[in-house]
Amino acid sequence: MAVAIRLKRIGRLHRPCYRLEAIDRRNARGGRSIEKLGFYDPLIDDAQARLQLKLDRVRHWIEQGARPSHTVTTFLRKLDVSWGKPTSKNRKSRLRKRRAERRAAAGGGKRSAKK
Repeated sequence: MAVAIRLKRIGRLHRPCYRLEAIDRRNARGGRSIEKLGFYDPLIDDAQARLQLKLDRVRHWIEQGARPSHTVTTFLRKLDVSWGKPTSKNRKSRLRKRRAERRAAAGGGKRSAKK
């Protein structure tokens, strides 16, 4: 099972609140979770109280192969939790690179002007 550590919105309208959870990647954002790992309230003024994590459980899931989402990655970097290579969020540049490789393999390079 591919496990992700990501945020699940639990707040009401105009009052966002999120729960940090270990969840199967195939489940929806609001889907069934495996374990609750913490809490994030972006509207709290105190930066220390804004994020509450069970760091031992987060480390456990990372050791088991769970991949944190991009947002959770930024939280963990601030808390100096390290793991393997982070995932790339820049999808457009990867697609452009693949297209350029395909064009080069086809022998075209850049698009040629039609006459």
